[in-house]
Amino acid sequence: MDMGKIKLVSYLSCDGVNTSICCKPNTCEMLDILNSLFLAGTIASQALNIVALADSDIKTQDNVRIYPISMRQQAPFWVEKCHYQGVMVQYARDWEETQPSTGIVFTPEPDKPIGYALILTKEKCPGKEERAIFSAGAKYFYPFNKSYVIREGHRMDAVDYASQRDDMRPKWMPQVLKTIEEDAPRNVAAQNFLAEMKARTESVTAAEEAQPRSPASISDIANETKPTNQQRIDE
Repeated sequence: MDMGKIKLVSYLSCDGVNTSICCKPNTCEMLDILNSLFLAGTIASQALNIVALADSDIKTQDNVRIYPISMRQQAPFWVEKCHYQGVMVQYARDWEETQPSTGIVFTPEPDKPIGYALILTKEKCPGKEERAIFSAGAKYFYPFNKSYVIREGHRMDAVDYASQRDDMRPKWMPQVLKTIEEDAPRNVAAQNFLAEMKARTESVTAAEEAQPRSPASISDIANETKPTNQQRIDE
């Protein structure tokens, strides 16, 4: 294998540890974006746990793995509800899993889709500005009606990804991000997701560059570049 043609990255959540993943050039762009957002600490939802209901039916389509979704907060009818936007992405179990009660180990089945991952990226609550979030959840296929991704009014829970411990983060995340990248050329929902993540990254970068350097940091840089006495002697 020519390692010069492969990009090695470390996923934020891959079986609970930082695992190096090999990917072809340009296929790990989403991971780079996600990493920068986490490092900048820009992802923060109003609630760590979101309980939401689908605004409408989403029917499955042939050869489509990514769907846009709109949801509303599950709350008593008299409460003004938050609204959410995101994507649902088909996924398979591409990791090894052990059944706790029996100890039976199930080998990965990457070619056997089992459900849909949910990633919510926008949150709009009454009286507040829309904010960027990154909350994740998942559901299995409907057992008797696979013609729907989700039905109107059906509930899904999503958890703020950044707040989770590594070992609690969904194992499907690397796979789902890769699916979004792969399908983007022919899927509008994937294109919009990528554009949103890139815009966030650019915003973070611009904000960091606009921040003035503190006297301490300028002094540190000067000290780093100032030659030592030993260096002067050597010269």
